[in-house]
Amino acid sequence: MFANPKKLVLCATANQLLVGIWHAGKLQGNQVFENNEVGHQEFSELLKQYPLSPVYLIADAVEEDFRLESLPHTSGSAKHELITRKLNQHYRGLNYRTAHFIDRDKDKRKDDNFLFAAISKDDFLQAWVAIIKAQEAQLVGVYLLPMLSLVLMKQLKLTAPHLLFCEKLSSGLRQTYFHHGRLRMSRLVPNVPEAAGKIGYFYLVEIEKTRLYLMSQRYISRDTPLNLALVSANGTTQQTSQGISQEQGLNCVDVNLSSLAKTLGLSVKLLQEKPELMHMQLLANGHFVDNLAPDWLTKSFQFNQLKQGLAIGAALIGFFGLVAAGWMFKEGLDQKSAFEQAQQDTLIQQHRYNEAAKDFPVTQIGANDLKVAVELDKNIVSFPKSPRRMMQVISAALAPTAKGTLDEVQIDRLHWVLTNDTNVNDQDKFTPLPNAEQAAINSVPPADPTKLMEVAFLTAEISGFTGDYRRALNSLNQFVANIKADARVTEVIVLQAPVNVSSFVSLQGSTTDVQSAQKQPAFFKLKIVLKPVQDGIVSTVEAQPS
Repeated sequence: MFANPKKLVLCATANQLLVGIWHAGKLQGNQVFENNEVGHQEFSELLKQYPLSPVYLIADAVEEDFRLESLPHTSGSAKHELITRKLNQHYRGLNYRTAHFIDRDKDKRKDDNFLFAAISKDDFLQAWVAIIKAQEAQLVGVYLLPMLSLVLMKQLKLTAPHLLFCEKLSSGLRQTYFHHGRLRMSRLVPNVPEAAGKIGYFYLVEIEKTRLYLMSQRYISRDTPLNLALVSANGTTQQTSQGISQEQGLNCVDVNLSSLAKTLGLSVKLLQEKPELMHMQLLANGHFVDNLAPDWLTKSFQFNQLKQGLAIGAALIGFFGLVAAGWMFKEGLDQKSAFEQAQQDTLIQQHRYNEAAKDFPVTQIGANDLKVAVELDKNIVSFPKSPRRMMQVISAALAPTAKGTLDEVQIDRLHWVLTNDTNVNDQDKFTPLPNAEQAAINSVPPADPTKLMEVAFLTAEISGFTGDYRRALNSLNQFVANIKADARVTEVIVLQAPVNVSSFVSLQGSTTDVQSAQKQPAFFKLKIVLKPVQDGIVSTVEAQPS
């Protein structure tokens, strides 16, 4: 699904195409294709075997152009627009071009120095590029061989300020000039003589031509010491470099690539036959240089990179999703185990609670009401005698009987007195009795002063009273009859009825006024006296609903 680990590195010259196959940084094989129909067909068949492998194309062109210019320092889109405008100015109509950043000036303006490079004639590339495009191969870019010579020069650690780097390649003699380790120009001379006697003279003539060109471009002056480096796979240029040093007085050294080739895993014998493999090896190892290919040519590779990125992203999301799902599953199992353990603990605690609750009463009363009841009980216990018997008498009178229920009777106030004087008065400021009625009650002879009696003043009302006085009186009479029927009761006196029938009421006024005045609410008040049980101290407890 993902990219094939093998890489295809191509080196195109005017007459042929050298193809190398790399895997894990090691050269697996190479093949040369001639620039004709047979070579084109063979190259097309080779590409079919590596549909997903990235392809890198090196151009060893004869007709190249290099221009050194300074541009104002910019960044972002402004920099891209400025470079594009300058490329169009110099190389309009050319497909393969680039701007190589060199350095930045140290003066106040601090301009950016660029080397603009292009292949001025790309006929030798058209057939190979057409095949790559037709096969939809993953072309990464097109690179100039002199820019890879810059990488090779740095690998060899050559530090001369003015260096002419001379390489004998399959395409001819490549001379590349470096100024303080920066590429300035390159020149390819085809048709290098094979005879050993002529090779020295050929080098001298071509080096002098290049030196004159550098002087004309003002890269160097006549007095500038120019250093020469003759590169070979096994030191075959040593004699030539010595001759140039003696005859021309130039500082010329022979550079042997055998040790570097062994380090990179290249065969020295193979490098002698195909010197371009050194540059191809550097590119395969990841030493990328400026790309000259237009965007439309590398669109297939970019699209494939996007697909691979999406695939990798989807794989990572799936992986992390699986990890998250596994973690959540583990958490679910842990929570389930904790829940089951909590259930077991709950059952154990419930069993313990049930065992402990067997010895305690069960009630539905709220905590606040229980607290009030406990406090009231403590308060009642503090008295020598409690009103419990009086409350039991009233509760029994309100209980349902065969004659009916008294749900409409609502107790509002209970004043309980333990005294030897049954003529004791009720000090109720909310429902005071008329003076005449109070005087009639007090006319009862006093009881035996040697006995304590329980006396209660009960204030109640008929709830939901709608003006039906007959029903209210019937409820009152039934309630009084129930109290009198209790054996613990001595007497019950109606102090106030829902309808005031006292003989002491004034007869003045209209019956309508009296009725309207008594319609709401329907209060009544009773005095209840219980039979004595035992002697005690006089005490008073008053209970009134909240």
